[in-house]
Amino acid sequence: MLDTCISLFINSCHTLIKLMTTFLLPASHILARLVLTVSVALAIACASSPPITNVVLPAGESTTESIDGLLAAARSRTGVARVRLEVQAIEAMLEAGLYERAEREVQEFNIPDDLPAELNLRYAMLRARIDLSANQAEPALRWLSGALTSNLEDRSQLGMEYYRLLGDTLLSTGQAAEAAFAYMEISSNFSNGEDSDVFDNIWTALNGLEESELSALADSASNYEMRGWIELAKIVRIEQFSIRSQLDSIDQWRRTWARHSAVNRLPNQFNLLQQTWNRRPTHIALILPLQQAAGNAIQEGFLSAYYQALDISREVPRISVYDSSNVTSVYGIYDEAVASGADLVIGPLNKQLVNQLAELPELPIKTLALNYSDSAPIDRLNLFQFGLAPEDEITQAIQLAWNAGHRNAAIVTPQSEDYLQLKNFFAESWLSRGGELVSQETFSGDSDYAEVIKRLVAIDSSEARADRLLDLLPRNNMEFTPRRREDIDFIFLIANPRQGRQIKPTLAFYFAGNIPVYAMPSIYDGQTNQSENSDLEGIVFTVEPWVLNEADALKIEIDSNLRQAQGPLQRLRAMGIDSFRLYPRLDQLANRDLTALQGTTGKLTMSAERRIRRLLEVARFEDGLARQYREESADSGS
Repeated sequence: MLDTCISLFINSCHTLIKLMTTFLLPASHILARLVLTVSVALAIACASSPPITNVVLPAGESTTESIDGLLAAARSRTGVARVRLEVQAIEAMLEAGLYERAEREVQEFNIPDDLPAELNLRYAMLRARIDLSANQAEPALRWLSGALTSNLEDRSQLGMEYYRLLGDTLLSTGQAAEAAFAYMEISSNFSNGEDSDVFDNIWTALNGLEESELSALADSASNYEMRGWIELAKIVRIEQFSIRSQLDSIDQWRRTWARHSAVNRLPNQFNLLQQTWNRRPTHIALILPLQQAAGNAIQEGFLSAYYQALDISREVPRISVYDSSNVTSVYGIYDEAVASGADLVIGPLNKQLVNQLAELPELPIKTLALNYSDSAPIDRLNLFQFGLAPEDEITQAIQLAWNAGHRNAAIVTPQSEDYLQLKNFFAESWLSRGGELVSQETFSGDSDYAEVIKRLVAIDSSEARADRLLDLLPRNNMEFTPRRREDIDFIFLIANPRQGRQIKPTLAFYFAGNIPVYAMPSIYDGQTNQSENSDLEGIVFTVEPWVLNEADALKIEIDSNLRQAQGPLQRLRAMGIDSFRLYPRLDQLANRDLTALQGTTGKLTMSAERRIRRLLEVARFEDGLARQYREESADSGS
């Protein structure tokens, strides 16, 4: 058989040389064709020889010509040999971005039952890649987890490629835990650092998990490698408020998990963490209106976090405090802070002063303003903005209601101008999502809440219809029960606790007690008063973690040593804590080296315009107590 192959090769060469001399074809073209012809000839003539792993694509051929050559060769073969060439051709299409052609070709596949495990795996992977090119992650996962992948050899190069594709696909569907395990298969089986970037993938997946999910994952870890990764994620998560503590915990982890694959090549984020610590600000200027309750509350939180950090390490920044209570122009006090040697300014709080800073073309040092400017957000170097924006709270409430399947909204708000702006923001956001605003009412401090609610749920219209009817009919034998409108899916309420305790029972009185009510954090003052808060029963609201977490050690210390603070002042204290904890993290968040930081005011992220955004926790009043609430979804049937 070998003699036949050699003879065929020689005859092919003679034929092509004759063509060159007869038709004067370019030598480079002929040589490229020679390689392809020989490859195909040998594939056909030597069918009984060991299977071809891959055909080497001819040099000088275009991608299309190479693919066509592979498909032509495949049509001359049968069984495993044919499938191998077809798979290689479609892989070449995918590499070239020819996804539509790949999808057409794969539809014509006839897969034998006795394919080698390697070919089964390659076929499943290319089918998954085709689905992913069309943003069809779920079908891709079915290919990657089906029977064709059951005989996988973990330590093969193809096996590593499979686990990477599986991890990427799982991560794209939000299955971070499963993605982490897939990537860990790679780290467990590579011993020479061939693919160290997979460590970054593992870390990305683990960072996407909530603390409870991470704990559950630890229980299912089956080997040393996995347990080590999870323990690393846990200790870093626990110490997230302090970079110094994180670095110390990483060193301790290295000593404890000395045989782990990541000991000597941790994910790149850890190298960046050390760099962040080395470049941290050493002198902070804090600009606050200290003659106002809001400024004092922020300062209390800020300094409490400062002294907590001091207990951990003496490596804390110097703090200079500036009172902006009577300041109308920010430039003088800001320049004074810069001249004092500060390399970070935190503040001011007043929106007018923040607007003035935002108008400057550039700032000399990093500045974390404690409010948001009115100007359109722009990516301005050195200006970061952080505040308790009610728009963030409204946006999250809208998402909660939408996820629960609600589409028709009603809204109740105070009459003042600030609240009317929030009402308009809610209306615009809800309508832009595709919802309907079917009823809206406002109230003042001296409102008759009964009248407000009657108008909201159209009880007044029902009563008016009854009155007209009674005018026409004898009254002696008439009984009337008013009916509310039935097209309200939920009510969005902006109110403080005192107002809410009157509005919620009034809703029940007017036959609307079963309508879900969503509220902003202002509905809860942070006080555990079961009897009074029973009138708020069932209200779902967003809330800062600080307000709910009674076990937080820093909160216990503050409440024990400082004046009592309720509602807004508690939240401002939390804001002060977060402003201190953010100070070394600003560049991390801006560069996306850190995607989120779990703060006391919520889960903190940064927009492209360097504005800190908050994702709050969700609570519900149950038996007069504010309890953490699991979000409902329309799919759950709730």
